Order: sequence, then structure tokens, then C-alpha cells
Amino acid sequence: MEIVSYPALFQKQNNQIEVDFPDLPEAFTQGHDMDEAMDYAQLGLAITINDKLGHFETAPQASSIEQVQADHPGVTVKMVTVDLDKY
Repeated sequence: MEIVSYPALFQKQNNQIEVDFPDLPEAFTQGHDMDEAMDYAQLGLAITINDKLGHFETAPQASSIEQVQADHPGVTVKMVTVDLDKY
């Protein structure tokens, strides 16, 4: 089991919830509601990290949720956690 967690920004835009990872900008995604956005965020995070590891790259250090929230006041920040072995 290999668990990773990264903070993500969840913002409502154009009838969608857009998800951005400050530490992994290539893992952006969106969903129609918060549950779907979180599901897609987990999938996007897993794909991005597995891709990096598959190319012998190092995954970036995750920022603290407190720092991301301080850098983005007024935006919903949540930790997205996945077990890479499930993807």
C-alpha cells in the first residue's frame, strides 16, 4: 500500500467544480458536484504520481494544507488522498 496526499483547490466555475493541485498543476480536473470532483481529483492525482514514478521522476513534496489555504484565501482547500496500488 502506497498512500499519497496532496492539497487541492476546489472552486466553482461555469457550473462545475474545478480542482487544481498547487504542487501538481498537470493533475487538474473538474466535476459536476463535490463528490464527483473529489473522485476525479483522486483519479487525477493517482495517474499523475504513477506517471512520474513510471518515468523515474520524483514526486514533489506536498505542501501543507495550512500553507495552501493561506496562499488562497476564500478558496476551498481539501487534502486528496489515494492508495497508488489501487490505480
